[in-house]
Amino acid sequence: MDPLLSALQSRFGLPSFRPGQHELISSILAGRDVLGVLPTGTGKSLCYQLPACLLPGLTLVISPLIALMKDQVSSCIRRGLPAAALYASQPFAEQKQILREAAALRIRLLYVSPERLQSAGFRQALSALPVSLLAIDEAHCISAWGHDFRPAYLEIPDFTALLRKRPVIAAFTATASPEVRRDILQHTGLQHPFCLTTGFDRRNLFYEVRHVRDKRTSLLSLLKQYAGYTGIVYCLTRRTVDAVTRFLNGKHLSAVPYHAGMTDEARAKAQDAWLSGSVPVIVATNAFGMGIDKPDVRYVIHYNMPASPEAYYQEAGRAGRDGLPSDCILLYSPRDVTICRFFIAGAHAPALKEHMEYQLSAMRRYCTGDTCLRATLLQYFGEHALPFCGKCSVCLKTGPFPSPQKPGIEDHTLYRSLIGVRKRISERTGRQPYRILSDRNLHDLAVRRPLKFSEMAAIEDIGLLKTIQYGADFLKEIRAGQSRI
Repeated sequence: MDPLLSALQSRFGLPSFRPGQHELISSILAGRDVLGVLPTGTGKSLCYQLPACLLPGLTLVISPLIALMKDQVSSCIRRGLPAAALYASQPFAEQKQILREAAALRIRLLYVSPERLQSAGFRQALSALPVSLLAIDEAHCISAWGHDFRPAYLEIPDFTALLRKRPVIAAFTATASPEVRRDILQHTGLQHPFCLTTGFDRRNLFYEVRHVRDKRTSLLSLLKQYAGYTGIVYCLTRRTVDAVTRFLNGKHLSAVPYHAGMTDEARAKAQDAWLSGSVPVIVATNAFGMGIDKPDVRYVIHYNMPASPEAYYQEAGRAGRDGLPSDCILLYSPRDVTICRFFIAGAHAPALKEHMEYQLSAMRRYCTGDTCLRATLLQYFGEHALPFCGKCSVCLKTGPFPSPQKPGIEDHTLYRSLIGVRKRISERTGRQPYRILSDRNLHDLAVRRPLKFSEMAAIEDIGLLKTIQYGADFLKEIRAGQSRI
């Protein structure tokens, strides 16, 4: 058996690699730098977490957000992989203890923010550690042309030079135009890297642009259609987030806001309510979402047009990470362009303003053009695309072939009742719903309708353990459904 596949199955409980993962991991273990551009939800973190299990030294991960680091650390610990994160709000004694654990290799994965690399004390502490792999998560943040530029990422080459032995460097991102990919290669210090782009197309996503006059009415109608499912509504400004949330709550729709103007405690409370499934809708600015590990987001609605295709692709890409059909809908009005231009006016460098205008023009073409939406996005990222995808609003309206029905979301009785069962188990156990069974698991149960524990355990990705833990409740509901037929 392939030793990497064996490690994947024993360490992570996954049956097989996703496209690109095996090649990237093999290159890292062979001592070669890599650049991996993989779509959201296709397993970038595995590409450095699995090597961390097999390499002799420490894997240091540069990550842009504390929430993202904490989520990754929790995920690693659940899998039995010792991990920790360092961030400024930690007590100093705790930080020193983490560094001691890392030096003794009792921690194999250490997550830090890029700003940490600017600390002389941190540089000195890390220079003595046996770092085998330096993983750069969200590597597009290193590019001034990217939508999440973080100047501290530019410190990475200088920091690497201080380590007692140069580690393998692995950079990963989901969102990188050709210009951004060139910046990543130039500014990370990658040496003769293996570069792999698995493609930006996510066929389970349905793209739609709606030209609307009354956005509130349109949004309300959509959310009623998606009742019972998890979704995100993105807005351009904090004021709009607050106004839209108040409007939805006033219409008896449960929604929480999320933006950088809220306190850390308020943001964490909103995020936890949404992750747990107790609140189905989160209304947010682009401050929300990077690294959020929630696979069952069935729709992402943009209340305003984002200022760039990079931002739109990344935000819309938070839908359907479990591979099931999901919708990405943009509510467009010309006023959105005016708001974006206001943000562009705040840029000081002429070259940056020019690039932001280029990005805005690309978004306007996406929203107002008459060509396939999927093709418009893919071509922007330098990828060849067929002129007709059959899974976007333009193709369904103008396609040369008989238009298929919009994929949409399943709405059969058993599937919905299984969602209810999962919610009750979540409330009883305190576990997030998608960690009990994923939407794909529920879909498989609704299609195959197992009546015995052995039949449920035989379903891929459910298995014996989850059947033992939760099977009685789900089988009871399936049997009740059978008796009603």
